[in-house]
Amino acid sequence: MEDKTKSYIELTTAAYQTFVEAVSSANERALGFTKSLFEITTRPYASTEMATLARENFDRLNQIVSLSISELQTNGTKAAELNSKVMEHGSKLQEAYVSSLRGAVDTGISNMQFVKDTTAQQIDEIAKRMDDARTHATAQSSN
Repeated sequence: MEDKTKSYIELTTAAYQTFVEAVSSANERALGFTKSLFEITTRPYASTEMATLARENFDRLNQIVSLSISELQTNGTKAAELNSKVMEHGSKLQEAYVSSLRGAVDTGISNMQFVKDTTAQQIDEIAKRMDDARTHATAQSSN
């Protein structure tokens, strides 16, 4: 029973660590993305000419789109990794549950076998006492 409890505690701890790592990683990526966006948008312009401003704005927009695509790809990859870890963890939980259930069923069967054996022994003892009482009653009535 203690092994089962340790197994559940270890599985719960592993699940907690997995989710903490995932949230921490997502927050770190979001902060990095926001910082990069801020750096791109707040960078001073090199010139005040309209053609240069337009070119530089298109360049900044291109950087933002590229950064966003990269971030979305990373988020998708990380989400797939988390999903894989959660599925693996779910499988381990299911194995622990089945093992616990198997142990409970084995204990139940063992208890039923004990009750059956004890009941059979008591019935045999009662039958023997009844035979002894019948023999004793027959012996007394013949005297």
